[in-house]
Amino acid sequence: MENQKLLKEKQELDALINKGIDFEVNDYDVVVKRRFLGFGKKYELKPVVRSFHIGEPTLGTLDRLSAEWIRIAIDDEALKDNKDNKSLSKARTLVNAHAIRCAKIVAIAVLDAEYLIPIATKGGVIYKKDDERLNRLTRLFAEKIKPSELDRLALLINALGNLGGFLNSIRLFQTERTTMPLRIEQNNED
Repeated sequence: MENQKLLKEKQELDALINKGIDFEVNDYDVVVKRRFLGFGKKYELKPVVRSFHIGEPTLGTLDRLSAEWIRIAIDDEALKDNKDNKSLSKARTLVNAHAIRCAKIVAIAVLDAEYLIPIATKGGVIYKKDDERLNRLTRLFAEKIKPSELDRLALLINALGNLGGFLNSIRLFQTERTTMPLRIEQNNED
């Protein structure tokens, strides 16, 4: 029974990793309208729906995502301490800092490998970070995505990273082993 449950969970995770996540955000584009005889311009906002896709991240993206997740630190004791009625103020400060960080996590996952721009040089290819685009997407997601959706996306991105599967495969590469480890499924069959 437990094996079937784990197998079903693994199949769902594999399907999520292969399919990825699609989501949309309402935004605006600026449309330039020419005035009489082409002299002067009028700028108008046109509502648009921007679509984004998040797939399985590359190792470089996983590294950037991990750096952001590590920075999410919440001191539960400081929030529980209500001596001077500052716990609500501390909670609001944490929400502000971590909401922006969650928006950045979503932006990093959306950009994935496109965050690095290849540049041809005499010695080969070098990569430049596209921080401008990352910051623009972070601001867009922070302003346009509701907290419940932002939370859901951050959790799904964590699942897409497949850290458990990646860490298990690394364990198999440990050089200290003289024999292959027995798989859990094989142990349960005995």
